[in-house]
Amino acid sequence: MPQNIEQADFDEILRKPTSNKIQAKKFLAKYPLNYAVEGVVLPEKFELKINKNKNAIRLIDRTDFECPRIAYAVDIEVTNEKIHHKSCTQVIVWASPRNEELLVGFPRKVFNHLLQEYVIMITDKQQTPDGKRFWERRIIQALEDNKFVYFCDKSQEGLDLPMIKNEDDFFEIFEPMGWG
Repeated sequence: MPQNIEQADFDEILRKPTSNKIQAKKFLAKYPLNYAVEGVVLPEKFELKINKNKNAIRLIDRTDFECPRIAYAVDIEVTNEKIHHKSCTQVIVWASPRNEELLVGFPRKVFNHLLQEYVIMITDKQQTPDGKRFWERRIIQALEDNKFVYFCDKSQEGLDLPMIKNEDDFFEIFEPMGWG
């Protein structure tokens, strides 16, 4: 069950312009690879990059070429843990408040892209209120798209995976058990 936290360190770092620019330069200094997500067309001066380990994706704002910024960040963790199938966890999801027009729907597209690649997505262990809302939206989206959504309490022994059948069951039964 994800632990509710008020604020995450990465949010503080990426929200502040000075530390965001430092993080952008550090990321770019490691020669990341170009990355593409189906259905995403970026405006001029924006680049989507992935690091060489393929566990960190960044949308880079190069409006000021000398001082690039991170407009969107997602870190992923790929494991075979518990479910015995390669699964993906978005450990960090962050979007800049200054690029709202560009980022509307962007996290959903990245999530769908990762879901297509890894088949199984698992929530992270700690979530801010924004993180919780992100996952609520993704779960509702998955249900609307007729995807299979299961509840797994990894702190419990065994592999009991009750299916979440609809939005009502999610909010009435599973959401209260799933965060705490």
